[in-house]
Parts: sequence; C-alpha cells; structure tokens
Amino acid sequence: MSNFLQVFEHSTLAVGGAFKETHFARLVQYNERHGNQFFTVGLNRIHFRNYVGVIQVGNLTVEILPKADRNADSPDEKRKWQGALIDMIRQSGFVRLSTLSDARLRLRSSSLLDIFFESFLAEVHTLLHQGLVRKYRHTTGNLTTLKGRILFPQHIARNLVHRERFFTEHQFYDRNNPFNQILRVALDVITRIGVNPHLSTFARGLSLSFQDIDAACVTERTFMRLSYSRNTERYRRAIQLARLIILNFSPDMRSGREDVLAILFDMNVLFERYIISQLKRAAMRMPGIPIAFKAQASRRYWATDKIQKYIRPDIIAEIGTGEQCERVVLDTKWKMPRDGKPSDSDLHQMHVYNSQFGTERSYLIYPQYAQLQNIRGRFACSQAPHFMHEHTCEMIFADLFQDGHLRNNLGETLIRQIFSTPNMSVPSDAKCLN
Repeated sequence: MSNFLQVFEHSTLAVGGAFKETHFARLVQYNERHGNQFFTVGLNRIHFRNYVGVIQVGNLTVEILPKADRNADSPDEKRKWQGALIDMIRQSGFVRLSTLSDARLRLRSSSLLDIFFESFLAEVHTLLHQGLVRKYRHTTGNLTTLKGRILFPQHIARNLVHRERFFTEHQFYDRNNPFNQILRVALDVITRIGVNPHLSTFARGLSLSFQDIDAACVTERTFMRLSYSRNTERYRRAIQLARLIILNFSPDMRSGREDVLAILFDMNVLFERYIISQLKRAAMRMPGIPIAFKAQASRRYWATDKIQKYIRPDIIAEIGTGEQCERVVLDTKWKMPRDGKPSDSDLHQMHVYNSQFGTERSYLIYPQYAQLQNIRGRFACSQAPHFMHEHTCEMIFADLFQDGHLRNNLGETLIRQIFSTPNMSVPSDAKCLN
C-alpha cells in the first residue's frame, strides 16, 4: 500500500506516521550522494530547501510544492500550488507534459509522479503505434555460419582448431538501438517502483513490445550522444521524460531497503524560466511593442591570466531597433524580501548589471505576496568620471494567480510595467493578440 505526503519548500518533515525511519535513512543516504544539495538533515527530520518536485522512496511519495505567500497550509493551498507547479514545469520547457489535457491535470487527485509516468507511457504508446525506429548496428561474434566479413586476426586466434566457426563482423537492421533501449530501461524503472497499480500494469503491458531490445546501461553520456534525425525527432518528448526517470532513480542494491526516485527542480531556476517563457510569448502576441528578450546573456567583468569571471543577468530586454535600441536588465528572485524592501546584495547585483551592460534601468521581479506595491529607486551617481549616467532599479511584485490558477497574461502585465516609466509608454496600437 502506498502513502502520499505533501509539503512545502523550506518546511520540515519529521519521522512519524507515514514517514518511517527507513524512509528517513534512505533519503539521507540519497542526499549525501548528491552533495547534500536537496535538503538539510536534523535529528530524525528533514529540512527542505528551494527544490520542489516529487520524491518516491519505497512505498512513500513525498510531493514538495512551491510557496510564495504566508497563507495557512490548507488542502486548498496545496491544490493551488500543486497546479501552479505543474503549469510552471510545462510552460518553462523543463518537461513537455502536453500529452495530458488540462482537464485531466486539474481533476487528478494523485501525485505529481503519476503525471510524469503517465506522460511518458502515453508517449511510448504513441511511438509503438507509429512503429519503433529501426537502425543499422555493427556486431561481432564467433558464429557457425559465415555472415558479413571475417576478422582474420580474431578468427585465427580463436578458431585455429574450430574450423566450423567464423569470427565475423556483420550488420543488423533492427529495433535494438539506443533510442529504444532508453525507453525499455525507463519502463523497467516504472514497473519496479510504480505504486499506482494502473500505471504499473500499463508499463508492464508496454514492456512486452520491448523484449527483443537490450536492457542497456543508460547514463548521462548516453543521452549526450543521442543525435536526432527526421526519423527519430518524434522520440524527443519520450526521451526527455525517460531522462528524468532514469537519471534520478537510485536503486537499492540490498534487500530490505528502499529504492529512491527524486525528480526535483531548483525553484529559482524554474521561476526564471517561467518568467522568460511568459515574456517571450507575450512579445509575440503584442507586435505593436518593439521588444525582444534574451535569457542568460553573459559578459566578462573580471579576469587574470588564467581566470575569467562572468556575470549573467537572468533576462535582457531590448527595446527598439538600431541606434535607438535600449537595453533593460531583468532579474528574477523566488523569495519574499524582508519588509518588502530589496536586500543590499540584490541592489549590489543590479548596480553591477547596469554598470557592465550600460543600462539605465533594471528590474527585480519577485512573486507577489501580501499585496506589496512596486518600488522604483534611483542609484546615486558615481564619482568616477567614466561612469556618471543615472540609472534605476525597480522592484516588481508579479501576481502569479488569477481565480486560483496561474495567470495566462503575466507576460503582458510585465511588459506594460516595463513601459510604464515616466519616459516611456506603451504604443497605442499595442494590443494583445488572442
């Protein structure tokens, strides 16, 4: 029988109830193996950090949800933030979950892990109906029939007294290739740890079509070496999901212990990618506004003969074209600033961005909570003669929700706020295209 727990980021989970000492010990071991990056360990308790997602340890599923407000941890709050997490993952491009309809996602009552599994199984099911890809592969062997070309050095060494054998190299044109091997391994993982009986049965049924495919050792290098072609492009979504399942699976090699599958996302990175996706989509729907967005533009700001240091603001907005083009720096922060004021470190960071990129305006984008109002501040002019221009930094509190769901027009709202400075305004013909 499976157990299911939901917690929020930066919360604590103590041993007791469904969370047993065996689960605690296995998670501690898993966290240590990954450099203690996912959570900190206390006395019979785990303190979660800024990673969100889902952890399956044995028969226990722990869902870690984001939270950017101080509302009580009610079931309604958990449902709201669970839906927000799913939508952020889908829209940010981390995982393409478009196989499932929005209605099915909204009405589901199980864990986030089931969504990953069901999405993957649906992709594999589609690939099977289309027909698994076949490729040529080279193989060698000491055969009793002549096939391909004889490798004479190996043939002489092995078959000097076995004239009925031939050591050959030959080709096969079959389904046993890395693309299908990855799918088989992911199906084996789901069959092994899946606690949802329906999905486990579905995975076992699909596995029957992969019996002629080797259960290869799949590592990060396996995915890096994949090269998609016109015939294999249809595998991309399934491979993306398989990568999450396989590389985050930590099997227990000793009996009596617990397997661990942890699919976790850094909430700071997820929020950044969600915001940039919203801005880019909004820019496409608002052709009347001449604005474009670039993510992670880097610039060197310190160097020695052997060391180079770069700065990378989250987003660079380019307004206008040609000589009239203005750059604006945007940096996302998934946190609640104390007393609604920016920290010194955040302002120092934005001051450096303005200085190095030659921008006059920058924006810190935080999630909205407690109805905080945006704040625009101005940096004091530098006494250095080479850097005398005035520049500003504004805090923007992005209201993520509308009617309990993530807003679809957040990007448009942010763009209009960027154009709301005293010297700029949104063009009158800039309307959102539905």
